[in-house]
Amino acid sequence: MEVTRAELFDSIWAEPMGNVAARYGMSGNGLAKICDRLDIPRPPRSHWTRAPESREDQPPLPPPPIGLSETFALGQRHARQSPGRRVRLSAEKRRVQLMDAAKAIALSQGLSAVTMRNVARQAGISETQVHNCFGGRTDLLVAIARREIEAQENRRRRRVARGSNHRTRVMVSTVGYLHEAAQSGPLLQMLLRAPDVREAMKEERAEKGAAARAPILKQLMGRGGMDMASARASTAALTAVSLKAGGILTSGRAPLAMVEEICLTIVMAGTDSDDEVAAGRRA
Repeated sequence: MEVTRAELFDSIWAEPMGNVAARYGMSGNGLAKICDRLDIPRPPRSHWTRAPESREDQPPLPPPPIGLSETFALGQRHARQSPGRRVRLSAEKRRVQLMDAAKAIALSQGLSAVTMRNVARQAGISETQVHNCFGGRTDLLVAIARREIEAQENRRRRRVARGSNHRTRVMVSTVGYLHEAAQSGPLLQMLLRAPDVREAMKEERAEKGAAARAPILKQLMGRGGMDMASARASTAALTAVSLKAGGILTSGRAPLAMVEEICLTIVMAGTDSDDEVAAGRRA
């Protein structure tokens, strides 16, 4: 049943919570939890035991939490159940289902269309169930971004592990990153450009970036005898080239083959230069 926050708010202040809950086939405790999630003020427990003249006045209704609309589905959804016994998903499977639903919405309609209500509709469940898995829209988007980053990083590690030497590993890593950017980069770029997602992931992205650069810096200093400042400068410069190329691909400003050729030429030239410097220092 479609209900507005204002309608539910007026109902629970007009009669006891249990009476209102019964009309929707719910328990009073269940309805109270929904009111709390939707930021709907409830009368105190003693409200209905007092004389009418001593009861508290109904307070103003605050705005809905970020990511929630004023209208939502409430009550048992018997009409939407599939024939036969309904299968209840585990918490983890439900989270995956919701992330997949939000991802589909973002790719087809844009990130602004990803609301808790739209995700619930896409998944065929109530908006309240979505909030049971994710505290709000930002939590959902951050979870998707983390999943995308982790998947890309796992694929990068598998590719790099196949390289027989430093030069081959750099080449494989660069080519793999560019293909990732062309195929799945638009979603991640969309997510990381959202201010709330970017702010929520700021510290962990910095930590992961430092962890990813650490073995490269160690190799440059150990193999080539570079000082830390030179190793950092080299790594930062070549990383910036790859990131810029990836940004061009995710925005569709140039074809993959062209960007790959130019980026790989620059990165490999930089790698060769580092090797020459290392050889000179060893000599």
